[in-house]
Amino acid sequence: MGGQARGKKKNKPKRKDKRPNRDAGFVTLSPQERMKLRMHEKAKKKTAEKYSVEQLLEKTEECMDSFDFEMAGLFCQRALDVEATNLQALDMLGHIYSELGDTDKAKEISFL
Repeated sequence: MGGQARGKKKNKPKRKDKRPNRDAGFVTLSPQERMKLRMHEKAKKKTAEKYSVEQLLEKTEECMDSFDFEMAGLFCQRALDVEATNLQALDMLGHIYSELGDTDKAKEISFL
């Protein structure tokens, strides 16, 4: 018959996942929230690679000059994502929140 002999299958132990647990600190978050957080971190990294804080603050000023405070807030927040302690960005964000009528957030930022 010439068939090949079948060997006994050995029970190999499963390989352990050696990757670090990326979600260790996010146990309480839903999968959607974790994904949103990961995407935000990736966007923050890309922004830091593409634009300097100074460039982001220039765009913030341009938007404020044209009274587009929502967009100015986005640029300013990106600048703070790159450099969280930038006083100029914090000051501008406080002004943006006050222009948008959110005085509580404006006060919160001014007392940081």
